[in-house]
Amino acid sequence: MNYRKEHIIYTLMWIALYLSPLMSIYMRMSGNPHIDFSWDEIINAWKFNTVWIVMFAIHNFLLAPLLIIKRRTWLYTALAVALLVATMFTLSVIRPSDSRMLHAPQRYECCEQDGMDAEMKASKQQPPPMRGGGPLVMFGPGEMVLFFGGLLLMGMNLGVKLYFRSQEDADILSQIEKHALERQLQYLKYQVNPHFLMNTLNNIHALVDIDPERAKTSIVELSKLMRYVLYEGNNRLTPLSREVQFLRNYVQLMSMRYTGNVSISLDVPEVLPDSMLPPLLLVIFVENAFKHGISYRTKSFVEISLQPHGDRLLFSCRNSRQQKPQDENMKGGVGLSNVRRRLDLLFPGNYTLDIKEQEDTYTVHLDIPLTN
Repeated sequence: MNYRKEHIIYTLMWIALYLSPLMSIYMRMSGNPHIDFSWDEIINAWKFNTVWIVMFAIHNFLLAPLLIIKRRTWLYTALAVALLVATMFTLSVIRPSDSRMLHAPQRYECCEQDGMDAEMKASKQQPPPMRGGGPLVMFGPGEMVLFFGGLLLMGMNLGVKLYFRSQEDADILSQIEKHALERQLQYLKYQVNPHFLMNTLNNIHALVDIDPERAKTSIVELSKLMRYVLYEGNNRLTPLSREVQFLRNYVQLMSMRYTGNVSISLDVPEVLPDSMLPPLLLVIFVENAFKHGISYRTKSFVEISLQPHGDRLLFSCRNSRQQKPQDENMKGGVGLSNVRRRLDLLFPGNYTLDIKEQEDTYTVHLDIPLTN
């Protein structure tokens, strides 16, 4: 795509350059009715433009890649100077009446000095001699214009090529980074699934000996959860309503294990917006709350709140804090380190994760954007 854009720019530039002699002569004719249309002038200008375009094509397709792609600076410099000299010589050859333009004859008015004879006047009006059968090439103002014009043309060509090359490199780098992020996210998701399954199976195992019937019900609930993990976990985004239902099922499954000493609440609006968010992002915090915040010997609680607010989702999870060593493990466990990394990849600079540890409570506040 960048290659096509680059050559569209060149094509438009040369079309404008070839049309410029026609526009120039029409503008002069409109300003002075005594000026006639001259095809000779236009053809001579087109000859010049043809030499420039040949030089440009050689530089664009042969010399510029030496510098930009192969990094052969000295070879490029030598060939570029040779090309510039050859172009200047060619333009000097085809320039009409070039010698007479540089050495224009002196025109004498009526006030010529008395006594100057016709022979002397004629000798002074003769053109300068030719050297080597060709025009006298002098490094005068005209050649200076040609020299700097060639440098400008080469510089413009390099500038355009370097710009589109940098755009192409940026696109390639963006694609590489995108694929790398996708691979990292997939790896982090694969870590979530066994981590989640291990914790849930441990909860069901605790019910097998205590209450076999509730254990059977727990297995049914687990199948619902695993269906979500299998079919929604690999998606980039999932509807907010499905993620909320997954959390409801998980909280219901966890509630079967605990007695009346444990208070569990899930505060979610009845009507949810049609928004999307990455799947399996919130359950890590809920898992940790049940794993590290619940005790069978003392009163415990888990309070979960999920509130959409415009295009943002405000999530909080607050639980009772039990033994300190367990909380230390909680800080460095696979689940929280995983979710922090996912948040950095999914919402770089666009999320807030605030974790507060107090003497008897552990609170997580998360603010993330929602996708329509």
